[in-house]
Amino acid sequence: MDLPVKLGDAQEFLMLVPSPLAERVAEDERLVVAAYRFRRGLGIRARRALASRIEHEVTAALHIVRPGTVVVAFDGAGTMSRARVHRLATGVVGEVSRSATNLVGADTTVIGVVVMSPTERDLAAACVRHVAEQPPHRGDGLVFHASDLRRANIYELIEEAVL
Repeated sequence: MDLPVKLGDAQEFLMLVPSPLAERVAEDERLVVAAYRFRRGLGIRARRALASRIEHEVTAALHIVRPGTVVVAFDGAGTMSRARVHRLATGVVGEVSRSATNLVGADTTVIGVVVMSPTERDLAAACVRHVAEQPPHRGDGLVFHASDLRRANIYELIEEAVL
């Protein structure tokens, strides 16, 4: 199976994460990258259905890959407010984190990234590349805003959140 495993419908984001990245990912540090784009005008039921679909797809990948790190990007550019995307991301990442802990163990780190613009998409893709090369091993279940990656790298943000 090719690493990193890429899931989701946000192809703009997934294209920024290169496939040769697998060469730099250690064999014992498997990576799952998921990116989902929210459409405009989703009602509450549609948002719940989308969150459920994301949880299901990422959890299915956990069963197959048993990764060390999972990064889920939530692309809400021009469709929803940052707060609404953050709420959805927090719920999904929490569920995926619990599933990963039950399935793989406490060694799996699940991180969510909220993306609200094309510039933030580039920052989030760079974050994925850094995480692939050097897994954080901390910060499980945390959701970050890609805009925060302008002021600090992902490892500094994890340290701020954990402490």
